[in-house]
Amino acid sequence: MTRKLNRRSVVKSLGIAATGITGTAALSGTVSAFAEGERVEATTDLNTRKRPGTESSVVATVNPGEVGEIVNGPTAEDGYTWWGIHWLNRDVWGWSVERYLTSAGGGGAGTDIVWPMDGIISSDYGQRSSGFHGGVDIDNNNTGVGTPVYAARAGTAYTAYDSGGYGNYVYIVHENGYETEYGHLNSFAVSDGQQVSRGDHIGGMGNSGNSTGPHLHFGIEQNNSPKPIPSDNYQNVSALGAINKDYSGL
Repeated sequence: MTRKLNRRSVVKSLGIAATGITGTAALSGTVSAFAEGERVEATTDLNTRKRPGTESSVVATVNPGEVGEIVNGPTAEDGYTWWGIHWLNRDVWGWSVERYLTSAGGGGAGTDIVWPMDGIISSDYGQRSSGFHGGVDIDNNNTGVGTPVYAARAGTAYTAYDSGGYGNYVYIVHENGYETEYGHLNSFAVSDGQQVSRGDHIGGMGNSGNSTGPHLHFGIEQNNSPKPIPSDNYQNVSALGAINKDYSGL
């Protein structure tokens, strides 16, 4: 999108989502069971803790089959190997023990860009009756306004406002001229210039700007030119699931 306004925040940030996952020294000399960005699932009722270690406070207890994405690790503590995980359904971050995790597929360190929200494609990329649509619209009638929106790739986040277009929106600057854009938000969870990782909570779905109902407009650009996003109308997408396209330069 060509911006006619200065890049600025026009609503007060509602707070930065704290992952509680701090950097730790990775294990050396070993082959890791998982990779950053990989999806895993719990094989049993599993505690996820604020920090690695059995004495750290429990953030949540996830159920067997719940899916999360690896965001940090591995690290060794109290005789166990720990991974920092973003548990997707309940939107919490914490550390869990490797032996109670299994690969769930999806994500992965080689994934260029992932879907930023759970939902259904209500308008796909390309030409439509009202003109060219340089992104996709994702709707979620089951959850509605406030549905969590996540960073599709690591980068530097900024907030902005466009009354005749995207309303409250976040754009994230990536390498090699790429940006991802997240429009029509009802809230921000990042501040200008904040470094974000893929999967960080950046805002809530909304109905701001030129919008006919609550949804997320998601766009990918390189050097201010829209890039195709492969999808079909009414396609279901899962937050942090891989977009099936290789983007040159990422």
